[in-house]
Amino acid sequence: MGTEGRKPRPPVRMCVRCEVTTETPVVVAVVHQNSGPGFVVYACQACAAHYPPQPDAFTAPRPSGRAGNER
Repeated sequence: MGTEGRKPRPPVRMCVRCEVTTETPVVVAVVHQNSGPGFVVYACQACAAHYPPQPDAFTAPRPSGRAGNER
């Protein structure tokens, strides 16, 4: 069974703030974990304005030193 002529399924996510399902989700946070996979937090277009912009990991300043190595 081929996939010719099928439209891709739109992303459907639940808004973390108002808990309404949306087909136009906006990424408002990415949660990283030390053990296991992290996860992405989504909001609807209206609620996304209530979250601050996330820093870009590639342009964020690097830490000045490693934790626990201060003397």
